[in-house]
Amino acid sequence: MTNAIRRIALHPSEARMLPRPTGFKPVSVSVGLNGSAIRLLVQDEAAEGVFATRESPGFAIFPKTNTQSEYSSILVTSSPAGSAELHLSGLTATYPEIELLPGNEVLVVASRCQRFPDGTHELNARVYDASGTLKREFLLGDGISHVQADARGNIWVGYFDEGVYGNFGWEPGAAFGAAGLSCFTYHGQKLWDFHPPEGFDFISDCYALNVSRTAVWAYYYTGFPIARIDSNWQVRCWKTESAGASTFAVGKERFLLYGGYRDEGTACRLFKISDNNTELVAQVSLVLPAEIELSKSTVIGRDEALHVISGDHWYQFSIESLD
Repeated sequence: MTNAIRRIALHPSEARMLPRPTGFKPVSVSVGLNGSAIRLLVQDEAAEGVFATRESPGFAIFPKTNTQSEYSSILVTSSPAGSAELHLSGLTATYPEIELLPGNEVLVVASRCQRFPDGTHELNARVYDASGTLKREFLLGDGISHVQADARGNIWVGYFDEGVYGNFGWEPGAAFGAAGLSCFTYHGQKLWDFHPPEGFDFISDCYALNVSRTAVWAYYYTGFPIARIDSNWQVRCWKTESAGASTFAVGKERFLLYGGYRDEGTACRLFKISDNNTELVAQVSLVLPAEIELSKSTVIGRDEALHVISGDHWYQFSIESLD
């Protein structure tokens, strides 16, 4: 007999307000391995250029790979110990991804990257030091959906389908992100590409990535398995029977999967991992104040927590607080 699926209300383990300088708006938000919230803020009038698009033949609309002119920003890192600001100038990244690296360095990555007919390409990753000085630039490829760093400073990059199969001058079969998930040193040298274990498909679209303290986890199409990569680069996958999730938190032998297609966009499910498969054990409701619309919030899974950021409100939900 199949066990009944429980329903659990999960309350925030922590809630706080994120600081925002007057006249600035966030253009990127992430969560560091230490659980800190990271936001890249630009002046209101510059925000539109960060999300600029272009029309291509056939009237398709694609993001631009760089802004028309350089812009300045404030990177605000918030944790229980307080908040710190870092002023960055000379940025050109559109649809930026941000992450913290060891040594108080900051990584800013443009999600799109052009390869030119002569074989040259843009460098879409920039690293800044603690004073805001640009230290180095390198290539991380086109079609980037996720950027997270591990405790050693290695940079893990997940790619969506255009990064896997090629666009923006990257040819099908030879795209820089063809593996769907790759790992780089903090200087940009590629260390590793994803290869699935027997019985599982390659990555066509990396839907979610969680670089935790103990392992790297990914959830991907096709098939939507969850994959674990250990410190020796060994890959193990489990089927989930849950499609279209956008992020997840990981705990001991279980994970909390958030999102899905259509009316399951804010669904949250707790799975238990066994030797050969995963088992859905509970439907989870994230308890938020009535004025917070979860469907319009940013939800990020990092290590053992889901982080909900709505405007300047930050709520943390720990998988470890579940029974």
